[in-house]
Amino acid sequence: MIALLIAIPLAFAFASIPHERLGRYFLPFVALFNLVCLFFFMQPEQILEIGKWPAAYGIVLVLDSVSYPFLIFVNLLILLMSLSATLENRYGTLMLVLTAAVNGIILTGDFFNSFVFLEIISVIAYIVAAHKDNALGAFKYLIFGGIGGTMYLIGAVSVYIKAGTLNMAYASFITDPLAVPIICIFFLITFLVELKVLPLGLWAPDVYSNGSSFTPVALGSIVTVSLVYLFSRIFLNIFDLPSPELVGILAMVSIIFAELGALKQKNLGRALSFATISGISTVVAALSIQETEVVSAAYFYLFNDVISKFILFTLSAYLGKRGFKSNKTAGIAFTFASLSVVGFPMFAGFWAKYYLLKALFQVDSYALPAVILIAVVIEAGYLIRWNIELWYKDEEESVLEHGKDTENEEGIESIEEIDDFVPFGAQVVTLILALTLVVIGFMPNLIHDQTMNIANNVLDFRPYFDLILRGGM
Repeated sequence: MIALLIAIPLAFAFASIPHERLGRYFLPFVALFNLVCLFFFMQPEQILEIGKWPAAYGIVLVLDSVSYPFLIFVNLLILLMSLSATLENRYGTLMLVLTAAVNGIILTGDFFNSFVFLEIISVIAYIVAAHKDNALGAFKYLIFGGIGGTMYLIGAVSVYIKAGTLNMAYASFITDPLAVPIICIFFLITFLVELKVLPLGLWAPDVYSNGSSFTPVALGSIVTVSLVYLFSRIFLNIFDLPSPELVGILAMVSIIFAELGALKQKNLGRALSFATISGISTVVAALSIQETEVVSAAYFYLFNDVISKFILFTLSAYLGKRGFKSNKTAGIAFTFASLSVVGFPMFAGFWAKYYLLKALFQVDSYALPAVILIAVVIEAGYLIRWNIELWYKDEEESVLEHGKDTENEEGIESIEEIDDFVPFGAQVVTLILALTLVVIGFMPNLIHDQTMNIANNVLDFRPYFDLILRGGM
């Protein structure tokens, strides 16, 4: 049954090839199908052996208490993106393949297939990055992504050489302990690239700020969440993170430089791109501490950051140089998301930062809290600035820039009023997500209970191995 989460999106992707426009119509139904299956027909603690090969030697898909909530979150994001983004015909097909790949990378239980799905994601990401003639951004991503993919393949091959298996659970205790740190360094380089930790994340601003309504959402939200899962699986559940203190320091440096980069930007898309780098670097820094409360808080932080940036990127793609006076619904959603990113009370972001700071102090970690607080001050500065600029932008200026000049019967030029510049679907989705941030702000346990469950399971290797062991040697 769990194989359908990969097979159905691929089947519809192939079905849409003869008629490209079908892809964008198939996408919401496929995402909804996946969610229905996850909620009503699937439960954690399931394992599927492809071709009846034993788990130690064959391909295995694993649905456990860690992968299950990540799958729900990722497919929900895909559904929302399909309803809010403007997808050109051929991009619907690509998003269907991406859906299969992100589900696959979360479900797979072996290193080689995680590499295969990672490469599928990368190829789609390169194409999506080039949207709106953004060839330079796509080329930068291709260079960095190529290095990351090569490092991951070397790591997977090294696991097979040293353990004789590619299965994650078995490899964790069969692999030569002396080789594990070196192997993990190869994997780590890949994640530093794909999770945009500076300096290996320098490709992100040029890609995310290309003006597309789906590029930053697809790569910065959907793909990022799936890669945080894989990072957690490998470094918190399977192997130990190499030099966690060094990773934490690198991530903290990335946070500060990304926030300073966002502060100096004159373009909203680029500012949000640097803000995204800062957000995911915070998650990486927290995960590197490998303590249950901190890991739980990191996942809460990820939830808030992904939802908030989904709103901000979606609306910024439609704004251009226009303000919110002609579309107050979009303005309210944008402001709510901004306040949640900063951590203003009554929003999910407040609890994300509260839980993270509290957990860090409990484990006597003080450097990361200091960096987070500095980042909050910088975030507040540029996000408030952008909100003021967009809310108080001169309406006449917006109309002159984006309206249509017409000539009346008396030969006097007039301005034809423009329609709402944010599509109805994007308005509804972003407003619902913004209200969700408010609801979580009043009822944080809705998310916190789930993140605690994920953290407890991801830091305990035994349940995962026992589930894999059902496949036998």
